[in-house]
Amino acid sequence: MALTKTMAYINLDQVSIDFPVFNAHNKSSKYELINKIIGGKLSRSTRNTNVRALDNVSVDFSNGDRVGLVGHNGAGKTTLLRVLAGVYPPTTGSVNSSGQIVPLFDIALGFEPESTGFDNIILRGLFLGLNKTEIGKKIKGIADFSGLGSYLEMPLRTYSSGMLMRLAFAIATEVKPDIILMDEWIGVGDARFLEQAHQRLDSLIKESSIMVIASHSETLIRSICNKALLLGQGQILAQGTVEEVFKYYNFFGSSKFFNMEEYISLHPDLKDAMNVPGMAPWMHFIKFGIFEGRSPRREIPLEAFASDRIFNHAISMKDGLAAAERIENIAPFLKTFNSSSHDQNHKYPPYPEDFIAEDGYPLITREEANLHSP
Repeated sequence: MALTKTMAYINLDQVSIDFPVFNAHNKSSKYELINKIIGGKLSRSTRNTNVRALDNVSVDFSNGDRVGLVGHNGAGKTTLLRVLAGVYPPTTGSVNSSGQIVPLFDIALGFEPESTGFDNIILRGLFLGLNKTEIGKKIKGIADFSGLGSYLEMPLRTYSSGMLMRLAFAIATEVKPDIILMDEWIGVGDARFLEQAHQRLDSLIKESSIMVIASHSETLIRSICNKALLLGQGQILAQGTVEEVFKYYNFFGSSKFFNMEEYISLHPDLKDAMNVPGMAPWMHFIKFGIFEGRSPRREIPLEAFASDRIFNHAISMKDGLAAAERIENIAPFLKTFNSSSHDQNHKYPPYPEDFIAEDGYPLITREEANLHSP
């Protein structure tokens, strides 16, 4: 009996993934190179260097979830997808799932270049968990959708890359999964085939119980997802609705209080930390800097928030995002704040009646705020 959609789920409990890099400890130059090009946390032992690609990740995916994975390159998005697909077993923690999972990445994995297209349909089908009877029933549909005709009787080594991807897509999407995993939106073939592929993929997603996609396209994630996870250095920094997650992800790049270049120039000891892919300045600020008392820019010393209940509660809870959001809402009203023309393009938040100003860091009056508000 086939699993019903209501049974589909994936649960990750305190999952970490370590990739060992052997013999790096004896070569300091190699270690420094690894530190610059790999987007995970590095640890060293007497025997090897470990790259922690996922760090204590706990998350649940259930029926109806359409989840977008957001974050810079090296944040851990692809690693998380491969854990969900069962490609990477966790170093620590556990993964439990129910339902048929189809990963729509590495879709040409398992192809044999010396075998024909028809033979590879069987090989790839077996790789996806189908038996030969199930594959036999699907061969005609796969062949028709691929549009490759008599080329299916030729070895794959004679295919162009576009033809190979058409066949791989046709096979992968012939399976009706409970859970779909994608690393970016699939684009294959010419314009006509691309339109057919999009229609087929849309239908597949609608019929599935769970879909998880990693993408750098905010437009794509907003259009097909109802939830999002923000990842950084292998950790979940934020999760919630798409709007909530992008609010945090985006305001650091265009906010009233945070300037990435100024943050680095104000704290020159951070330059080495910024060499790690996935560690953007705003990420360092919310993960470390805000707890170390580092100012996000010169006109906003964190001492100004010493008496603020909301800010201090966020700090005590180790919630850097909530603390940064409080700064975002207060910074424009500090008299020390130097508003630029860029800042003035933003709508001011409500006047902070509940903020307790610290001595030496007064707020402007409500009347003054009304004059500045666009």
